[in-house]
Amino acid sequence: MSAGLAEPIPWVYTDTPGMLLWSWVTDHFSVRIRGAEVDEPGIDRRLVRSYAWEVGDLMRPHQGMPRLLVEGTSPSFDEAEMHVREHVAKLYDPRLGYRRFAGPLAFTFTLSTGERVDVGEFIGTSCAVSVLLPDGSERTITGDLDVAGYLWTLMNADEIIEIRPEHVTRITNRSEVVERAVEITRNASYSGFGRMYDEDPRPGCTGRPGFATGTVDHAGAPRCPIHETGLPDHLLA
Repeated sequence: MSAGLAEPIPWVYTDTPGMLLWSWVTDHFSVRIRGAEVDEPGIDRRLVRSYAWEVGDLMRPHQGMPRLLVEGTSPSFDEAEMHVREHVAKLYDPRLGYRRFAGPLAFTFTLSTGERVDVGEFIGTSCAVSVLLPDGSERTITGDLDVAGYLWTLMNADEIIEIRPEHVTRITNRSEVVERAVEITRNASYSGFGRMYDEDPRPGCTGRPGFATGTVDHAGAPRCPIHETGLPDHLLA
């Protein structure tokens, strides 16, 4: 993730023998990244073996100490910081303002296929989500997408469904699906309006000359075997 897409974290850096420490403490959580140094004979620069990171909750501490929420180890500081940004944004209410440190990571999830997907542009739109079921089959659920922490929600006329992204195989914006289907099924001469095509009427065509020169309009006419073969019935209205 580009550093320009998110606000810099206000790290407090501490350098001690054998250990590098980055701390970020707010009223709600405590974050630490620890870099463990390793000595290599003959090498005159500092080497860090790995970076251990953790997020501890201060809103509901455990025995006066931050309650550990999530932790991990990364081979680089940048990767460790990326995990911190993502988890803080998903763990805490957006109204607390921490999403500004995450940028698109707040809406980026790993699907069951291993693919990392940023669903930010899908939020508030009608989507089709394919979910992997325990028996190996898939079920497609449709609705308006929203993100609540680590979960997705799909809202339709009947219900609100919570979905774990790690069970998802595919997500598609339904309006994009319709547009692609139209591109596939429409004749290349389709004008983009109603049932009008940028061609002159010819034998076998059920349309009539359009208002504009060089167009043929099929409004109210039966399906045209030249221009509308394979077109879904709902597009002939």
